[in-house]
Amino acid sequence: MGTEEKSSLRLRKEEELKILGMHCATCEVTVTKAISGVKGVQEARVNLASGNAKVILQGGRLKEVVDAVRKAGYDVALQKFTAKVRVSEEESHRLTEILEGMDGVVSAKINPSSGLIIVEYNPVTTSSDRIREELERRGYRIEIEEERLSRSSDFKDLSTRLIVGALISPFTLISIPVLQFILSIPVVFFAGMRFHTGAYRALRNRTTNMDVLVSLSSLTAWVYSLVSLLYLHAGYFFDSASLLVTFILAGKTLEAYIKERTSNDVVSLQSVKATRANGETVDSRKLRVGDVVVVKAGEVVPADGIVDEGEGYVNESIYTGEPLPVKKKKGDSVIGGSTLVSGFLKVYVTRTGERTYISQVIEALREAEAVRIPIQGLADRISAVFVLIVIVVALISFAVWFYTLHQTLTFSILIAVAVLASACPCGFGLATPMAVMVGIRKLLRRGIVVKRGESLEKLGDVKTFVLDKTGTITRGEIKVERFQEYVPGAVELASSLERLSNHPVGRAIASLSSSSHGVEGFTEMDGGVYGKVDQHEVLVGKPDLVRRNCEGEPRGDVSVCVDWKVAGDFWLNDEMREGVKEVVEELKRRFRVIIATGDSSEYADRIASELRVELRKGLTPEDKVELVRQLKREGGVAFVGDGVNDAQALKEADVGIAVSSGTDLAKYAGDVVIPGLNALPFLIRQSHRTVRKIKENIAWALTYNAVLVPVAAGMLYPLVLPPEYAALGMAMNSVSVALWSFVQ
Repeated sequence: MGTEEKSSLRLRKEEELKILGMHCATCEVTVTKAISGVKGVQEARVNLASGNAKVILQGGRLKEVVDAVRKAGYDVALQKFTAKVRVSEEESHRLTEILEGMDGVVSAKINPSSGLIIVEYNPVTTSSDRIREELERRGYRIEIEEERLSRSSDFKDLSTRLIVGALISPFTLISIPVLQFILSIPVVFFAGMRFHTGAYRALRNRTTNMDVLVSLSSLTAWVYSLVSLLYLHAGYFFDSASLLVTFILAGKTLEAYIKERTSNDVVSLQSVKATRANGETVDSRKLRVGDVVVVKAGEVVPADGIVDEGEGYVNESIYTGEPLPVKKKKGDSVIGGSTLVSGFLKVYVTRTGERTYISQVIEALREAEAVRIPIQGLADRISAVFVLIVIVVALISFAVWFYTLHQTLTFSILIAVAVLASACPCGFGLATPMAVMVGIRKLLRRGIVVKRGESLEKLGDVKTFVLDKTGTITRGEIKVERFQEYVPGAVELASSLERLSNHPVGRAIASLSSSSHGVEGFTEMDGGVYGKVDQHEVLVGKPDLVRRNCEGEPRGDVSVCVDWKVAGDFWLNDEMREGVKEVVEELKRRFRVIIATGDSSEYADRIASELRVELRKGLTPEDKVELVRQLKREGGVAFVGDGVNDAQALKEADVGIAVSSGTDLAKYAGDVVIPGLNALPFLIRQSHRTVRKIKENIAWALTYNAVLVPVAAGMLYPLVLPPEYAALGMAMNSVSVALWSFVQ
């Protein structure tokens, strides 16, 4: 009973696993099914291009997820560390439970007699230092002795197999059948073993994939050659089988290298060397809040913090998208992952680990890349039947050449093997995730963070852009352009009252007077503020609020009432951001553009008139949501905003675009975060390029196979495509899709 209660209380956990051995859309489906079948898994999303699997657990165990992946024939990139700990026999069981209950820990084995502890963990989620700190917080003292990778990368595994194939397979061309047979064994059955095991697990899971084609073609050629060597003496394909495996390994190794480099280019920013003020050099992940680190010219700022000493120019393009360095001096904030171009800084660390900006960006990237956007459904449908169709085509080709055209058995088998070796379903599987991943990384280099990958496709359906005014179009630095006082001292009273408000308008009015009066009963409401100042009833607010409560007609953007009579007017100004006019002009050429603002002043009219766009002013947050809903009936809507009052509209829109200088709530609600309105045109263009690239990838993969398979089947006879060259074509198909995805 106690165990069940404890299990039911376990919180919802998210894990990001690096899956090894995936190279096909079917692999993605197989891993997803394997993880989803584990008790406690609420959701599993697997991305072929990045090799990542996002798993949401509710009471489940990470070890069971890893076991399920391995049982399906794949692996997970994990790390192990060995440490010493002093615990009794009884306490060791409790410590094991504590460890295996931590986020990211897969397994823990403790030997109480020797005090040796071996912990296997997921390095994407946690680290040995974090585990050690948590144990020390619970009163355990451990000393880490050794740390190592428990599983290598796909690229390393493929490279090892490729080296074996590349060194041996050329010698299989020597025309001595027995020697060919001997030399082909390590190539076909060691270098090519991952294809055979992959085919086995695919067939065991009642599906087909590229491994089935590679294994079937290489083994058919090799087995026929062996039979021929022993009995028929009709023809030998030991060299073809060996070269077939080697060429495909060459393509898959190159593909793995491209994917690994693309996946790691941002993650590497999480782990850089940091130099503490005392001269000690540590990994940035070991930094703690309160540490002071030294950053020299050319070095990466290791964590978020505040400049404690020195000054220099910092490149923050990863955050702002602006290539020009920004000068930083004492008291200024700096962001982990930015680079000190020149100067010298001592930085007081304020945020580390998962709380740093770069960690949040990486998490957002993983979320975005894991999403299956609708256009991917086409590639999935093709992949689902592709291998079966190719096997049928290979059998038909064999039958036609052998039984109808009366070619030799050797020639007919050669044709069938070439058909199997030429077809490549991998291009379909990579078409979408690779293009999305590259597109998202290109946007990041401009300071644009895509949080939801499907928004790239949805932007193509947008008909209307709704823009917030304050803080988005304007700087949000409201100033009083002029004021008129009808009752002496009214401005001073209004200024004293507005000092208690944090609203931009309130701050602008508060700055008009340095005198301070006592305020009682301060109340902030929609459209203004009220309070008793020096025994006077004072109300400062928008014209509508003033008309409802005071005598007299308000004439300014904001008015002040003293004892319920209009006593003064203020006219406001908020400088438009640089480049906004050009951005809006570009938007207007393709979209309907509307400004939606809570500001009901004449200044809002002046902005709309200057930009020559539609205006909806004086809107509450609910009004903005209703406006978005109305516009959605006419087509796709994108909403761009930065404030708390924009969060609901950002959520409601087809694509919510938050400005990074805005509130955390707005950024949380947005699908995309941009450094400023100037980044909007690039976001739109890049989203269109990414979707176009997906379509091109799918078309290329389809055309490639549509041409190569008939050629392999003998359509150009007497020109015949040897199986090894057909295999090279197969390998280059997926490589070309991966490389073409970079041309955006």
